[in-house]
Amino acid sequence: MYDGTWTLADCPPTTQAELSRALGISELTAAVLIRRGHDEPEAARRFLEGEQPPHDPFLLGDMETACARLRAAVAAGRRICVHGDYDVDGIAATTLAVLLLRELGADVDWHLPSRFDEGYGVRSETLARLADAGCGLVLTVDCGITAVEEVAEATARGLEVIVTDHHRPGETLPQCPIVATRPSDYPFPELCGTGVVYKLGQALFGVDSEIPKRHLDLVALATIADVVPLVDENRSLAIAGLRALSRTSKPGLRALMQAAGVDPAAVDAGAVGFRLAPRLNAAGRLGHPRAALELLLTEDENEARRLADSLEELNRERQAVEGRILREAIAQVEEWPPEFRSRHAYVVAGADWHEGVIGIVASRLVDRYHRPVVLIAGGDGDWKGSGRSIPAFDLHAALGACASLLGRWGGHRAAAGLSINPENVEAFAEAFATHSAGALEDGDLAPVTHVDAVVSRDAQLSLELCTELGRLAPFGLGNPAPTLLAPGVGIAELATVGEGKHLRFRIRRDGRDGGSAIAFGQGSRLDSFRPEDRYDVAFRLEENRWNGTVAPQLVVRRVFPTPPRYLELRDWLAGEWRKPAAARDPEATAIFAELGLEDGARRELLESARFRALLATEQPLARAA
Repeated sequence: MYDGTWTLADCPPTTQAELSRALGISELTAAVLIRRGHDEPEAARRFLEGEQPPHDPFLLGDMETACARLRAAVAAGRRICVHGDYDVDGIAATTLAVLLLRELGADVDWHLPSRFDEGYGVRSETLARLADAGCGLVLTVDCGITAVEEVAEATARGLEVIVTDHHRPGETLPQCPIVATRPSDYPFPELCGTGVVYKLGQALFGVDSEIPKRHLDLVALATIADVVPLVDENRSLAIAGLRALSRTSKPGLRALMQAAGVDPAAVDAGAVGFRLAPRLNAAGRLGHPRAALELLLTEDENEARRLADSLEELNRERQAVEGRILREAIAQVEEWPPEFRSRHAYVVAGADWHEGVIGIVASRLVDRYHRPVVLIAGGDGDWKGSGRSIPAFDLHAALGACASLLGRWGGHRAAAGLSINPENVEAFAEAFATHSAGALEDGDLAPVTHVDAVVSRDAQLSLELCTELGRLAPFGLGNPAPTLLAPGVGIAELATVGEGKHLRFRIRRDGRDGGSAIAFGQGSRLDSFRPEDRYDVAFRLEENRWNGTVAPQLVVRRVFPTPPRYLELRDWLAGEWRKPAAARDPEATAIFAELGLEDGARRELLESARFRALLATEQPLARAA
């Protein structure tokens, strides 16, 4: 909770005040919007409104050709197979494509690969089997952009292929119609795979058609679960989709929410990401994703409950397997010699690990060690790996630099998968570490907490502020829940809760109570704080509902010891402000001028770039006589 540092981008106070007045919001919320790039009143208003007109679906790759060929296949009575993937995005995209094609009157079937038998992507053997079974057209969803040879072989057999995907393409594209975010002229390239299929639905039925809109619940599910940026069109899709999910008529989604303990009326991005998505993913992680797809497609209430219960059981098993591998991986890293521990990127392998959960464990190790991690699971033949990265590191490029040691590999900047001959694991670990040493500075490995706004000394951390900040939701990649900073505060009434797992305390600002705080998972830090010290507390302001009451609560992200220099400067400037203007120190006068307010004491000093620059220096404070 103490490691790393925090950072705060500049926020011009005049712009902040103007945006506050224009939108009728607090200056604190205005600061959050400005730091996220919404500094013009109209742009900020559009962001807060959420849903915006959709982009033209026909700008998305070969959309016109794809629609024409799908309609021709339906008219000719040819069987269409939707080929998806085994994660939530791939499963939801397959479900959506099947439902849309049924609306067209298609003879449609589906295929989801097994993570263990086929692995990620489109296989020549699969396409050959589909062709032999009488399939006339294969529509890929959430995969296929790199299947150059596979599509060529299928075409030679007389099987037509249309690719829809959102992953990064290779240097060569498949020779078939491609509806993908890259390459295309589409203005927003961050859709998930299901989002791409939704745009296909808009092209087939019309942007204003109710047919694709019926399935926005699936789009929200995948958009949030696939961790694509929740900005621009994804923000609109997530907002509309969460609303659709709250009142969904799909028996499978209703049963899934019941099994996961999610109240449909209160479903949000957190419920999707941490409760619904893991249960759908569990099918593909430990077995075959078929059960998850059947759950989303079924119209039978009893079948939906049976499948949801099955996924619940699989998810519990997944949690147990994941916990064991995480403990073993940490133990392995802790036993490494210093020269291995000091590497800028880790490769950790286990001969008996379950390949279905290594991606989750890799994420846990990134959180723990603050560096890119590739976790490799053993098995018969090639071993399988899954990697997760940190913001400063392009994982896809790193695997490309090590490609001679790998079998199949792919993904994107933040996450990727691979296969590898077990004899190459040590060489790959060395090459991966060498590449990271050239790509990362030591400072890149220190966690940085990005602060959205500093809580001024007279700000009220109220339920009204909770509601106002909630207008920025849904939160996720590209639009995280706002992180606020209470600088130089005291900590009082320290206690552990939750059988000692969590830490609860109250913050004190200038001798006044500043609110109740909870630091999840930090109960062991109880003895780390001293009442006489001061701390910078980074937190997210949330509603706490307990025993029928609702109150604001500071959900702590990090706690940093306040530099004595900050307290010294703050007290000095407060004293300078109380003096007549003519008697003030010139440095203090310059800082007050930069704050741009007649009452400089009303704004937290850390908002001033000049103050923070002065804080970083060691020059002595000039004192006016």
